[in-house]
Amino acid sequence: MKFFPKYIIAIITLVLLSSCEEDIVELRVPYPNDITFSDLELGRFTFKTYEAPFKAGDVASGIITANAAAGGVNTHVGFALSNQNSRSYPWYTSPKFAPKNLSESQKQQVIDSSAYSVYTLGVNRTENFLVGNTAGDNAYFTLEKPGVVEHVLVANTSYNYLLTQFGSVYSKTLDTSTQSYKLDGAEVQNPNILNNNISQYATFRLPSFNDVEALRMTGAVTMERRRIGEIARAAVLDAGGTVDEGKVAYLAAYNAYNTGFVTLTIEGYLNGSKTGDVDEYLCLKPGVDPENPEYNFTLNDWRKVDLTPLGQVDKVLFKMSSSYVDEQGNMIYPTLFCLDGIRLSK
Repeated sequence: MKFFPKYIIAIITLVLLSSCEEDIVELRVPYPNDITFSDLELGRFTFKTYEAPFKAGDVASGIITANAAAGGVNTHVGFALSNQNSRSYPWYTSPKFAPKNLSESQKQQVIDSSAYSVYTLGVNRTENFLVGNTAGDNAYFTLEKPGVVEHVLVANTSYNYLLTQFGSVYSKTLDTSTQSYKLDGAEVQNPNILNNNISQYATFRLPSFNDVEALRMTGAVTMERRRIGEIARAAVLDAGGTVDEGKVAYLAAYNAYNTGFVTLTIEGYLNGSKTGDVDEYLCLKPGVDPENPEYNFTLNDWRKVDLTPLGQVDKVLFKMSSSYVDEQGNMIYPTLFCLDGIRLSK
């Protein structure tokens, strides 16, 4: 009788294995030849930058060379390797929790915890992945031999997700005139921290590159619509129109102007000639995409992007663009994204 529980367990195990067999196959079969970067050595919960291009893949998956170089000002040049998955504001970017004696190097390390993390709905299960910095057209990989890239997986860094969703400053108090949350406003729960202890509530600050204060995308859209509305109002008043006519013009221009996006553009090249490009939104506000005017999202997990329209390529280049830029046309948000799961056709 003492062996009876073992028999029960064995039977239950067989039933579970039988009922889950198809799911297990589905999990294992689709990805045998993807380049996943998990064969590259990297400590847990960390990242690695490179001073020269590095290879990934093998005979089964195919081999690529990811571009990288030394000398990054804000972050790395080209691609870095990471497995970090912090999805909340770093605690040490909060005035409430930050030590007063943090050095500039330590402050950058705090920011890097977001810059080199992938943002996913749950715990990231892709292990190692690449973080691309598209500045200077340096985020590209080359194929050992020309071929078709079936697809790649792309995602936002936690840095970009937090900035586009909440902004550089996050609290419960919004300054409607500037569309920025107040750093001295009411304290808020750190996103994705399952803790209802109000002693852990705080205000947070996470500057973008070069210590720039970024608005959340919704706030940036509001400010840009106000600017467009003011131009329309001024034009009416300058033409001799009434104040009421100016207000009507302001509202019409404000409501008609649609903006708000961060786009990752993926370009293919063969022997130095461009073969095509594919656009993927990392953040999108309503009315911007004419084919999907109702879309309103910030990418919050890995997304598969079909690259077969690029055809035969020996190089794949990644670029980023946004509606939210400074006076020189530079993106306010970091020019960073995450890459994994590269599948080459056989």
